[in-house]
Amino acid sequence: MQFVPRSIELAGTFTVSAPPASAFPLFSPLGEKRWVPGWNPELLHPPGEDWGKGQIFRTAEERGDAIWVVTGLDRERFEVEYHRVEAGRYVAKVSVSCLPEGPGHTQVIVTYLFIGLSDIGNEDIAGMSQALYKEKMRRWQAWIEGCLTSETS
Repeated sequence: MQFVPRSIELAGTFTVSAPPASAFPLFSPLGEKRWVPGWNPELLHPPGEDWGKGQIFRTAEERGDAIWVVTGLDRERFEVEYHRVEAGRYVAKVSVSCLPEGPGHTQVIVTYLFIGLSDIGNEDIAGMSQALYKEKMRRWQAWIEGCLTSETS
């Protein structure tokens, strides 16, 4: 029987208390260290690059390493796209856009498209839902607001 990959696209939005020029760098590999608990990316290639198109980095996940590739980066439009691979599980396309929302605020739009690479990956995807993703976006918003508050105190 031929493997049939499962897929799901999840999208969410939230608002943070910073203009896009300040909020957008929080979604870079090193910027996320400021607000994501336990986030510690290993920048692999190119040497000396901290955020650029084509950059490759690795993160330690619960079930092994994830390899990330920056596949799109538009600093002027505050948009970034990553492809994240958990070998033997799934690949995810991650898109983040930061849009101005009133004075000093940013609407953050985050979309994940997951595609299974194995039966295990398909099982992981089967457990995903828009409701759980909405909770994830609430956590991100709280973590970012906490980061912004602590950095201005």
